[in-house]
Amino acid sequence: MDDQFYQTLRNVQKKERNNGTLARVEETFYNDIHEYLDSLRKDAMQDPFSNVHGVLKNAQMIATDICERRERKISEAAVINIHRSYHLFTGKPQFDLVDTTPLNLTPEEEKFYYSLIETLKNHRGNISLEKLSEDEDDKKHKAVKPSQPQTNTLDSPRETTKTDDEVLNRLDEIKNAEVIVDEKPEPIERQVIKSQINQAKKEMPIPKPKPTNIEDNPNAVNVDDEFFDLESRKIAKDTELVTMLVFDEIGPIMGVDERVYGPFRPQDLVTLPMVNAKIFFKNRKGRQVKI
Repeated sequence: MDDQFYQTLRNVQKKERNNGTLARVEETFYNDIHEYLDSLRKDAMQDPFSNVHGVLKNAQMIATDICERRERKISEAAVINIHRSYHLFTGKPQFDLVDTTPLNLTPEEEKFYYSLIETLKNHRGNISLEKLSEDEDDKKHKAVKPSQPQTNTLDSPRETTKTDDEVLNRLDEIKNAEVIVDEKPEPIERQVIKSQINQAKKEMPIPKPKPTNIEDNPNAVNVDDEFFDLESRKIAKDTELVTMLVFDEIGPIMGVDERVYGPFRPQDLVTLPMVNAKIFFKNRKGRQVKI
């Protein structure tokens, strides 16, 4: 019987792999799998040196593959069915379940299928236009009306007008009022001190601006020279010749001044532009020598 059920598992696995629909199985299919695996475990415990261990391992792998393939097919069928039955964003959403339940479902799988349908139905209901419009209506009803400013019912319109006229008349009186200025003359001593301070300010020399390095600050103005040719200074600095001690053997190179320098050999003292020499310094192929 055990060998016969093992062959049944192999046949079901083959059908699940080759067909897009569920293979036909008994309603007690999953219970039969558990009983078959339990019997193999008992046989393996009784005879540790038999080939039952290999059969048990293969049976577990085959049963797992069958279960996963059937779950995938059932899930895809549920999704397709809900897509056909529940309309989204096309007028008022409607749910009209199309009877496309997969064939050959076991009782356990049928329960699984309808639980997926219910979950997908609830999800679509939460994102449907009908649900969103209901939420908007609830928000509008819950909105708090702005409070109106309170008015004093004891004041009559006539009294209010009278009060406004009094305020306007008072403002006119303040605008037309004369401003009294204290014309008391300033003491002589204070006038003398102010005169001395003003005279000292006129006699103080105007400080010259400090010279600024034009290379550090291109926007600076030099009092001695109103025009600087920055490009000429940069070219002159790049083509400045330096003396270098060569460490390795290097072929000839073209300098920034369009002259050929080299070839170079270790311990050579050469003179070349600063820009080209920096490449040697950076790669530790030479160092600057001051003579």
